[in-house]
Amino acid sequence: MKNKILVFAIAFFAVGLCFAQEKAVKLAKKQYSQQKWSEAADNIDAAVQNPETVNSLDAWILRGKIYLSIANNPLLSRDYPLAAELSKESFERALRIDPSDKNLIMLRQDILALADIFYDRGANQYEQAAYEQAVQSFTTSIEVSQLEREYDTSAAFNIALCALNAGLYDKAVDYAKIVISSTVATPNIYAIQAESYFQSGKPDEAVAAMEEAIARFPEDKTVYTSASSIFLRIGLNERASEMLNIALEKWGDDASFQLFIGIAYENDKQYEKAEAAYQKALELNPDYMDAIFDLGAFYVNQGIRLNDEANALPLDATAEYDRLKAEANESLNKALPYLQQVLEEQPDNLKVMMTLRDVYVQLGKLDDANALREKIDALQGE
Repeated sequence: MKNKILVFAIAFFAVGLCFAQEKAVKLAKKQYSQQKWSEAADNIDAAVQNPETVNSLDAWILRGKIYLSIANNPLLSRDYPLAAELSKESFERALRIDPSDKNLIMLRQDILALADIFYDRGANQYEQAAYEQAVQSFTTSIEVSQLEREYDTSAAFNIALCALNAGLYDKAVDYAKIVISSTVATPNIYAIQAESYFQSGKPDEAVAAMEEAIARFPEDKTVYTSASSIFLRIGLNERASEMLNIALEKWGDDASFQLFIGIAYENDKQYEKAEAAYQKALELNPDYMDAIFDLGAFYVNQGIRLNDEANALPLDATAEYDRLKAEANESLNKALPYLQQVLEEQPDNLKVMMTLRDVYVQLGKLDDANALREKIDALQGE
């Protein structure tokens, strides 16, 4: 009789525990509906950790939604830096418990919203030049979207781009191939693939990538400039000239193409041709702001290069030093009207302000430099 009472007591206790956990889930659901997400998170975490409700589909779905709401709240998410990861974990668990189409359809919008969180995180990290972290965030965004049986090709493109910037060339190539095999491939992805091959010491593969891009996008002017840049750096000058001449026949009267070709020449240190192309772009479109800035930046870069050459000379090479310094100052003076014109059109452009301020300093125009520094400090809130 005592044994029966003991068994009954244990069974009753187990039922009580189960009821308590179900009560915790209900309470968390109520708190979630009231947007009391911190309290809801505490209760749902306790529920999913308990053996009695560890396999509860409703509990894991609710946990995913709670942490998704937290991750979407800029203030609250600071206290829960892993909220998005916990939401992902919860939805994954829910789909393992019930992988049916019905459950997937019910979770679809939440999954897409969660994928967007990781995508936006990756975009912010890219803007901050945290390229390896961005690779991870975009990778996680793809993993989440695949819960919904979709593959986000735009995230794959971003992984390739960030991996290239991070020096993860094999990964960049792998994800570039994924995008290239899709129906939304663009010339830019070929440029990323070719650059990754080039940087990792695989020039033949880089050439093959750009040749494929030319064959696939023969009417896209950026393909020719990207290809010629790769060819020039590899030393295939004849093939590069061939590409540029074809493009000139197609778009020689297009200011944007002249800008692209100028960039390609400057990358290959063919400075006279680069300068001529930038000037041609402005001849075709005198109001082309990108070309105005790029020509100004070209002269700044030339001035910096000449200054570096002068500073590297031995101390007794005074005549050569003076010549290079004079040429550097001449180039910097050429840059001034272009940078000033851009700043007139874009008075809050910090990049142009900082570049122009540095030119003023190099030329000894300290009053102008100080005036710009005050504007820069004001814009930066200092």
